[in-house]
Amino acid sequence: MAEDNDYLSYMNKGNYAMALNLLDQALLQNPEDPILLYNFALCCFQTKNFKKTIQVLDRILSEYSGFIEIDNVYRLKVFALVELKEWETAESIIKERLQIAVDDAKLLSFLAHVYEYTHRLEEAISIHRRILNANPDYKNSLNSLGYLLALKKKLTSDERGEAIRSLKKALELDPNNPAYLDSFGYFLQTMGKPDEAWKAYRKALQKNPNHPVLLERLKNLKK
Repeated sequence: MAEDNDYLSYMNKGNYAMALNLLDQALLQNPEDPILLYNFALCCFQTKNFKKTIQVLDRILSEYSGFIEIDNVYRLKVFALVELKEWETAESIIKERLQIAVDDAKLLSFLAHVYEYTHRLEEAISIHRRILNANPDYKNSLNSLGYLLALKKKLTSDERGEAIRSLKKALELDPNNPAYLDSFGYFLQTMGKPDEAWKAYRKALQKNPNHPVLLERLKNLKK
């Protein structure tokens, strides 16, 4: 019979279905182990069973409030809620946790995501600026700030400069990231530079050949 911690090797390999099977067995032996429960929730998340993820995390929050990974429990719950598009609940939990962890970059990123997808563009931009004020090299916010600014109908010259600096820095830190290349391409497109945008989209597509958004952008872009 597999050792209880064998599930970790399967998680590390990305085989979350097998890890779940082993975790099921381990929890039969140790049903009150919060570490097993947390890893079970992680595997549920990775297999896109977001409702089960939340159910397991809620048990941890209810029964093991002193669990050493409690901050990650809340982050994972918020992530699962975002995936389920339960924006209001996610926002409520994020704001509550930010009273304790004021500048938690991951929580703030989730909050910006909620604002973006509930059409509060300026608030999302403000959150990414807040993150970057504390951590200037936070790649997700560099990319997101540039992209969100590009979505605005009218940019000031200062905002245009801020967007291009943010996107270029994100790409300096991670030059082959298809999401960052897509954002850079979109910004160039909105700035009336279709040839340069085309190059960025093509490079992004080489890294992620079947991405529907990239395919649509290339299809619609007039060279």
